[in-house]
Amino acid sequence: MKVIIVGAGLGGLTAALAFAQHDHEVIILERREELSPQGGSIMIRSGACNVLHQLGLEADLEAMSDRVPTTLVRDMKTGEVIKRYPVEVSETPAWGTTRLDLMHLLYRKVVEAGVDVRFWHFVVDIHDDTDSEPPYVDLVDGEQIQADIILVADGIKSRLRDRVLSLSDDSYDPIVSDTTFYGFNVAASDLKRHPGTARLTGQTDVNIWKGECGYVVTRHNSKTEHVSFLYGVQSATDQKELWDEDGDIEYVRRIFEGSCSELTVPLHIAQGCDRWRLAEMPRIPRWTTNTGRVILLGDSAHAMHPNAGQGYSQIVEDIAVLTFLIHDDEMGQRPLREITNIWQDIRKPRVERISSFSNWKTKWFSGELAAFTKKGDWGEDARSLKNISPNMDAAFESAAFLKWVLDFDAPAEVLV
Repeated sequence: MKVIIVGAGLGGLTAALAFAQHDHEVIILERREELSPQGGSIMIRSGACNVLHQLGLEADLEAMSDRVPTTLVRDMKTGEVIKRYPVEVSETPAWGTTRLDLMHLLYRKVVEAGVDVRFWHFVVDIHDDTDSEPPYVDLVDGEQIQADIILVADGIKSRLRDRVLSLSDDSYDPIVSDTTFYGFNVAASDLKRHPGTARLTGQTDVNIWKGECGYVVTRHNSKTEHVSFLYGVQSATDQKELWDEDGDIEYVRRIFEGSCSELTVPLHIAQGCDRWRLAEMPRIPRWTTNTGRVILLGDSAHAMHPNAGQGYSQIVEDIAVLTFLIHDDEMGQRPLREITNIWQDIRKPRVERISSFSNWKTKWFSGELAAFTKKGDWGEDARSLKNISPNMDAAFESAAFLKWVLDFDAPAEVLV
């Protein structure tokens, strides 16, 4: 098949590698003139890691990533741990790395696999009108390119989403929350020169610092020897885009002034910060055109809040299931419309449930929800999920639900 992928983000690059390894002709069309990773740290959950390992990335991921065994929830004023819950729940580790490193790894691999990556190629329209003619894209310079299948991976603010869904209004625009992340990195060596920062280094757990003024997410990257910081604040801003480089570091310092030293010292070391407005996609009716040959992939279909660390992992699962169905000996003989409909039926319930969970965690971190009180939640008795039975429909705070979220084999679910 000839495969066109619109967008050279993490999702587009991962899909390109998966299809190229099945010997398809793959073209990536990226409107920017170079790779453009936004944001700092990123989590790759165990199920997604299994998929990436099967794509031949295990050694590379291990070289540039940290194992993230646990999430620690801390009191923002004292720094003391008030809850811990498991992240590593299977034989495959959950990796913590950076978006920059992951994007450059994927780009190198797709080029080695023979993918034709075309920067500065702006797709202005997509056509998929009849079964008798292949779908094609219009570029801004007038060029048209046909393909057997087109994957639209141009992000949460997709310009092409309405064309895929044949919509004439903006009823499926992203839902922008009132929470803004202010982010920066600090070298571990700089932190160690200041007293009262020891809990920021020496472990690679995700740390959530909760307080009345907001919450902070930190993680020490032992490979780069930096600590990443995201300070979450609920307030209106003058932001016109979801992400920009012009966060007000003085504003963040004022908001978190009464916090423990692990949070105030980095704020005074940092010279500036970016800012990231949390947003999610509403539930859209489908992810494909009527013919099933043009597909919304990743954030263009189901962007979610980052607080469950599942955004990229769900995209990887999408790609794994799609490529499995297309290349399965029996399933692959069916029309593409039927295959992509089956793909949607498999993936939408899981993605939408996890998106709701991610939104729920934003509310919990922000203090809108009370802390857990029930025995059997993510407390000390649920630190190991090895013998827990997964349950998609269990309460979000239950060990059974967390097991379903974190220890999931997406391709195996197709066989079920």
